[in-house]
Amino acid sequence: MLYSKLRKVSFRVLASVIISSLMVNAFTSFLPSTRSSSIHAASQTSKATDTKTYHIVAIGDSVTAGYEHGFTEHAVPYGFVEHVYEQALFHGLRSDYLNYGLLGLRTAGLKRWMDAVVNGVTVKSSDIQSSLPDPRADRIFAESKLLRSALGNADLILMTIGGNDMYAVLEKLEEGAGQAEATAVLNKALDIYETELEASLRLILSLQPKAKIVVADQYLPIPKPVRIGAFVFPLYPEADRLFLEESVKKQRERLNEIVGRLTKEGEQVKIANAASAFIDNELAYTSIADGDIHPSKAGYAAMGKAFAKAIWGDYRAVKPKEDGELVSIVLNGKEMISTNKPLLVQNRTYVPLRSIAEAMGATILWNAASRTATVKLENSTVDITVGSDIVRVNGDPKPLLAPPAFVHTAGKARILYVPLSALSEGLQFQVVFRETLKTVFINK
Repeated sequence: MLYSKLRKVSFRVLASVIISSLMVNAFTSFLPSTRSSSIHAASQTSKATDTKTYHIVAIGDSVTAGYEHGFTEHAVPYGFVEHVYEQALFHGLRSDYLNYGLLGLRTAGLKRWMDAVVNGVTVKSSDIQSSLPDPRADRIFAESKLLRSALGNADLILMTIGGNDMYAVLEKLEEGAGQAEATAVLNKALDIYETELEASLRLILSLQPKAKIVVADQYLPIPKPVRIGAFVFPLYPEADRLFLEESVKKQRERLNEIVGRLTKEGEQVKIANAASAFIDNELAYTSIADGDIHPSKAGYAAMGKAFAKAIWGDYRAVKPKEDGELVSIVLNGKEMISTNKPLLVQNRTYVPLRSIAEAMGATILWNAASRTATVKLENSTVDITVGSDIVRVNGDPKPLLAPPAFVHTAGKARILYVPLSALSEGLQFQVVFRETLKTVFINK
């Protein structure tokens, strides 16, 4: 049955999509903007100074953009960039991110784009790369000056690039060319990839030499022949698959050489070993059975792990939720474990005041007459009154964008629950709710 299902995808359809991480003939505009924003709890105070924020910038192709099979203009990407952003929050980093993934971008186009960014020049799609399939291209390139500023402030830069450089090799194989001719095309593509990628990275580092840059290697989405008993069923001409497999290995060798040279010079450039996770998982980690080489949700999660391990050496997750536990809370990189669980009221997160304040290192003063809790941390003070629709931050009244604080009875205990966003942001913490993880991150 598996073989029958896969054979519905013709060799020609497979050949037209494999290897090219960016060659898209019918993409629609699925990302309304290059600016990706996380979902924040209702803000009670102005944002803290930008110097405290860990800035992540992603540049590259459609895999960077987080494209998945079947995306429309209404789709919200949850690609490897979003996974890395969540990992930054897990590590206690007050973070934000911008995603400049561009459908159809080749390495030579990236180099021309970075030239324009460094020089502060506004360009059009036709100046960078002809026939780009991304309908957002001109809008994105018009933001070159904004990208220059973002790169100049970046702490971490993520990148996938190079899959589309190999499209010429795939076309040559489709034409039935011999190995010698295909090898000549491959070597030319690899030379362009190495030259243009290294130049692009050097341009980026000229804007922000202190940034850490992590580039992924290329995965091969073609499954090995399917074995059923004594029978072997190739899903793609095996000689061509092996040639492409070797091509990907050679491209990784070129990437190793680039990173080796930059590392010797003291630059912080690393490789995310994303390709290995896809080996023997091509059908689960991509949509190749539907004629699309882009990662599936599982594939992007695997890439996120590869990037996180290259950056921080691990990949973190909250513990499995117990029955009735609707949300997890991670404070400064540490998951809060308490007998008094968070509560959801009108889709807002409420927490026991004493538990959260102690975890933050804050002090609490309780005025029984006014039923007001005064919470102090460093130079910030937050007054929260039971039943009141305002909160005072350093004495200034702010409208409470959530139901008021309340006393919750649990057995014989009476516990004061307060809106998490009002307290945390009043004390100058960043509060981010990630629906994907059902987790609230609170970082100083």
